[in-house]
Amino acid sequence: MPTDPNTVRHYNTNAEQYHAHVSDPTDSTFHSLYEKPAIRAELPEFNDLEVISIGCGSGVDARWLADNGAKRVVGIDISKGLLDIAKKNNPDIEFQEMDMEHLAFADESFDLAYSSLAIHYVDDWTQPLSEARRILRSGGQYIFSCGHPIDSALEYAVEGDIRYARLGRKVNNLTNERTVYGNYLAPDSGGVMPVKVMLGDIEVVVHHRTFSKMLEQILASGFTVERLVEPQPIKGDPDHYEQLRKIPTFMIWVLSK
Repeated sequence: MPTDPNTVRHYNTNAEQYHAHVSDPTDSTFHSLYEKPAIRAELPEFNDLEVISIGCGSGVDARWLADNGAKRVVGIDISKGLLDIAKKNNPDIEFQEMDMEHLAFADESFDLAYSSLAIHYVDDWTQPLSEARRILRSGGQYIFSCGHPIDSALEYAVEGDIRYARLGRKVNNLTNERTVYGNYLAPDSGGVMPVKVMLGDIEVVVHHRTFSKMLEQILASGFTVERLVEPQPIKGDPDHYEQLRKIPTFMIWVLSK
């Protein structure tokens, strides 16, 4: 199943708000102090590489890739609203409206595929990964970030003035009654389940999947796993630093063709 239509509508409707969020390091510390340093540390030397940014959003990452040595950068996204901003702000970069599951490029068109927090919007990684592998040249890499399954397995609740995010169990020592919080294995949906999350005041649908399901779909696409990174945050966000040091929110995959 492709990206949920409501998610696309949310990004189109809130494109300016989202762009302002990801463009301001102080407003998007999960990006600036956590995800971005981690994924950029895994990127190769660009030299004369041709790079595709998959799920490029408003073009912030495509701009960074171009400014840091990529020979050619092409950004693709499913949201026209975000692409309009990307094209306006970066007239020297090519952007196309396109679904990551159906990439309109010839085989072996790029040296590197890059994607930031986009692939978790589809329920089955096999097709978008197969497409990314197809358009990469021999030896090319696909480096992408996504939500961590520990985070997407959490169960949220509000009790009085306290907000809880739980994954675990509670056992009554007298009755042995057990209460289970969260759902990592997602047994009723084969290890993949849709999860509604809030990005600011934007509700979007991402897909939780177990580690085993991630590996199954990566290997089915033909990619080889070079490494998996569960990043540590950079100090600077006192509200989330200790949380992110101990409980992951994102992860980075480095795949090779």
